[in-house]
Amino acid sequence: MEEYFAGLRKIKLRSDNVHAARWPCFYLVSIGIFLGLLFPPLGFIAPLFIYLFLFLLLRLSLSTCPRCGKRFYSLLNIIFNGSFYSKSGMWAVSCNSCGLKLSELPEVDEVTIKSHKDEWFK
Repeated sequence: MEEYFAGLRKIKLRSDNVHAARWPCFYLVSIGIFLGLLFPPLGFIAPLFIYLFLFLLLRLSLSTCPRCGKRFYSLLNIIFNGSFYSKSGMWAVSCNSCGLKLSELPEVDEVTIKSHKDEWFK
């Protein structure tokens, strides 16, 4: 089971990289387009960050499942369904082929919705 955990940790790290780079790349592409309009030699900034984000997406989509050896994600699954993980099953991500869930890692905490009802009525 530990070899599954090592493979799932690698996939989780790649997923975290995609989610961490999503908004910074968007803003840097926007800034690069604006700078490219003002000073054309700086126009290389926008495509650079587009390629970086596409590289991260491609790397995540080419991750192989540690159990079956096939692709864990598909690119369409990443774009349209997101690649979040939780133990609650609400956004539980699993392998497209064998169903191995990313939330089986011991360090993934269960997402619980806490009610602040008690605090409101104090």
